[in-house]
Amino acid sequence: MSEETRIVIDMALLLLISGVCSIVFAKIKMPPILGYLTAGIILGPTMFPDLWVEGTTVDLLSNIGIVLLMFFIGLETDISKLKTNGMKLIFVVGLQMPIVVACGYLLGIMLGMNFIQSIFLGAIISGTSTAVVVGVLKTNGHIREDLAKTIVTITIFEDVGQVIILTLASPLLAGDSPALGSTLFMVVGMIIFIGLTLLFGIALLPKALNYIGNKYSGEILLIISVGLCFATASVSQYIGLSIAIGAFMIGMVMSLSLYSHTISKGVEPVKDLFMAVFFISIGLQISPELILENLGLAMIIAAVFIVSKILSVTLGCYIANMTTRDSLVIGMSLVAMGEFAFIIAKQALDADVVSMNFYSAVIGAALITMVIMPLMTKAQPGILDWLWRRTPVKMRESMARIDEVRAMPGKNRPFRSGSEKVVRKGLFLIAIDCVVMLLIMVVFGLVEGMESHFESTADYLNILPNELLVLAVILVLIPAIYNIRYHVKIIAGALTAMALESSKCSPKNAGILFKVYFNLGTIAMFLLVMVIIIPFIPESTIISPVGLVIVLIGTGLVLYLAWDTLRRGYEKFFCMITGSEKNGDVEKKKE
Repeated sequence: MSEETRIVIDMALLLLISGVCSIVFAKIKMPPILGYLTAGIILGPTMFPDLWVEGTTVDLLSNIGIVLLMFFIGLETDISKLKTNGMKLIFVVGLQMPIVVACGYLLGIMLGMNFIQSIFLGAIISGTSTAVVVGVLKTNGHIREDLAKTIVTITIFEDVGQVIILTLASPLLAGDSPALGSTLFMVVGMIIFIGLTLLFGIALLPKALNYIGNKYSGEILLIISVGLCFATASVSQYIGLSIAIGAFMIGMVMSLSLYSHTISKGVEPVKDLFMAVFFISIGLQISPELILENLGLAMIIAAVFIVSKILSVTLGCYIANMTTRDSLVIGMSLVAMGEFAFIIAKQALDADVVSMNFYSAVIGAALITMVIMPLMTKAQPGILDWLWRRTPVKMRESMARIDEVRAMPGKNRPFRSGSEKVVRKGLFLIAIDCVVMLLIMVVFGLVEGMESHFESTADYLNILPNELLVLAVILVLIPAIYNIRYHVKIIAGALTAMALESSKCSPKNAGILFKVYFNLGTIAMFLLVMVIIIPFIPESTIISPVGLVIVLIGTGLVLYLAWDTLRRGYEKFFCMITGSEKNGDVEKKKE
């Protein structure tokens, strides 16, 4: 059979079987994505061996689908709104991804996995599938357009985060620590690529597309635009980034053109066609027998991913000044495990770091989340209403008042001082301190094999050389940790001032309010520092007496701060910043 005939047959099988499966799922009120996944399982090597498609054809078409999807999303992105909300969403992703990675790492340790396997489990579950999210959002009309764009943008930032995680974790496949040169090259390359794309793209591309749109037909405009999309995606892949990032960046730049709607209208039907193939390609990787054998592990991984993702995203969005309901909607709309889960798991499998059972469990967990997400998204209004009815009345009233304050127009909002600038500056400086700590840990990874130079000192102190090296690194990190704590204190003071400016909090309660903010910030700081340090520390050191003492001290600190915060009264905290305490004082005086 010739290659051309094989491609024609493959396309016929892919589209017809996926179309029939999608009709079946549509009859039971399910999204077409599940039909595409089912078609992939049917065409896979385990179900019907005589009914198959060429894997290279599917891989090629699915990659085209990802590029066109991200290009289309970029075209639909409003850069003016991204300027306003970009830092807020980066904060959300920067908070929730380390939490999810830490949950995956702890799950691996609890399941008896070794250090490297646990790290990779955390990396695998850290992201969300942009393709699945977009596909599900299209079939749900109850999510507002601005929220839908926020959800998709978060998945884009998660892709960037997973590229960084994958780059840092890949050397562990060979038993090494991340190399300083490759890590710095990746970070510098990403900054240069994104910066040049935005700088030259915004300055030149919209004007060029406007000229082409005025002088020539829409067909020529579409061809040139799509050609630039694939060229940028190729450059992105060449420097070690995802093709999705390049396609999204150039699409976002093209959105500034007067003809962006014409381009997106021409790309959309082709994008839908190739995206169907992408979901089929996921189904092709699924072996029903192996997944059933490891169904228990798959369900545990899926449950940890869903719970940690919802809680961390909701917390991040709420802290980022979104309403309670919107935060929950965003959190519940990101529970489909990302495409990077397959990439990271496959690399770990090829390096013999994980077993085939682990890989099958990851694929099964991803499939479970892809099935659960459309069901959960469809049932969101009912779930949120049920949660609201079950929330205690006082807490419900307090949260409603907070949402009312946040919903005020900017000119009428009470927070008009420089407190917000202080918070933003503090978060930026904390990010710089985290980068410094990360670089220190990378250097620590380079000298980790030099423990022999510390043997005499270690013998004198009656500890192991690697334990002495870890203690030395901790001493080096103390200035950065102190700086983070200092900025947390400044941020807590600014947040307290913002609450006092709202005229809803009595000045006599400022001390309690500051302590609550500071405790919560310290807990977040401790977790962030642990996420940066732990991946670089050898497993033997973590389970050593010194490591266990450090872990116990840290755990005790977190528990104390949590108890101190709860002791001061969560409900009273809400009352203070929403004004209900003042209202109660007034009513008592009237009586």
